[in-house]
Formats: sequence, structure tokens, C-alpha cells
Amino acid sequence: MRSRITALLTAGLLLLFGALMTAGPASAGQEATTAGFTAQARAAGLSASQADALQEKVKRYLDTMGGKQVAPDRIQLDGGMVYLTVPGEKNPRDLAAEAGAAPYYNPCAGGGADYKHMCAYRSTNFSGDTVDMYTCKRYYFSTWGGRGSWDNNQTTGTVARMYNPSGSLIYRTPPAHSWDANGSWDPVRSIVNC
Repeated sequence: MRSRITALLTAGLLLLFGALMTAGPASAGQEATTAGFTAQARAAGLSASQADALQEKVKRYLDTMGGKQVAPDRIQLDGGMVYLTVPGEKNPRDLAAEAGAAPYYNPCAGGGADYKHMCAYRSTNFSGDTVDMYTCKRYYFSTWGGRGSWDNNQTTGTVARMYNPSGSLIYRTPPAHSWDANGSWDPVRSIVNC
């Protein structure tokens, strides 16, 4: 009996030790990734305080919307992308691009031949942090409030729907291509883009 208890305790300790060893490198890996994105931001000309503030903003978006950070100022969502502004700047730019490269392409601008996107902009006049929604699903905006804008540049006739915190429908966009350069995010907590 005593050898059985000892064996069980040993197995339990080995499992616990294995779990602790697995957790350690994962968090160390996350810190290394964060440090890499911060270094990329610094190499793109951001000050230490700008790079740190940008990484804090990324963390807040990851906590509320999920996704995976893929660049100092980009988060890949399941079916979308978040483009973040550098603190103090009006529009997102590509911090991972080569020097002199063009800024981010805005997939919703203009309603031209490249369409099938719904974009939500944190600020008015299609500026600020941008959520590009290109897969039909629900996207959450629990941290947004105040004035902002949106551009429904999806397939002709597609209507997006906006919902309040309780999940009730509060607004249907006009059919694509449609937009609002100065709307309110205060009542909106999620968008179903199709």
C-alpha cells in the first residue's frame, strides 16, 4: 500500500512539474515575441514610449477581441485584421514594411474594384484604429465609444448590422457601398458584417 501511495505521489509531482515546465517557456516565448515587436517598432523610428504605448494598445485589443499579433501594429483576427495607429498619429501605417514603403492599403476606401470588406474606424472621417472585416461573422468592439466611422465596401447590396451590449439590433447599414464618416460607437458593442 505504501509503495502504491509513493508511486501515485511521484506521478502527481511529475505531472505538476511537467505542467510548470510547459507554462514557463510559453510565457517566456510571449515575452520574446513582444520584445521583437517592440524592437521592430523602435527600428521603424518610434520612441521607446511610443513603442511601449503601442504594445499596451495591442494588449488591450487582444484581451477584448482576441486574435494574434502579427506585426507591431497589426492583429490578425479570425476573418479580419486590426490596424493600429501609433499613439499620436491619425492613421495606421505599416511599421513592419521596408523604409519608404507605402502605408497600409485601406481595403474599404473608395468602393472600387477591390471590395468585399467592411471597415470600422475608431475615429471620424475614416481614421484611427481600423478593424477590417472580410469574413462573415460577429466582431466585438467592447472598448470603443465616442465618435467614429465605418465603410461598408462589401458585395453590392450587402447590409451590416450593429448590436448593443445586450445583443439587440440597433442599426442596419444601407446596402453596400455605404458609409458614415461621423457616427457614434457609444451604443455599439458588436457588428455582423453580412
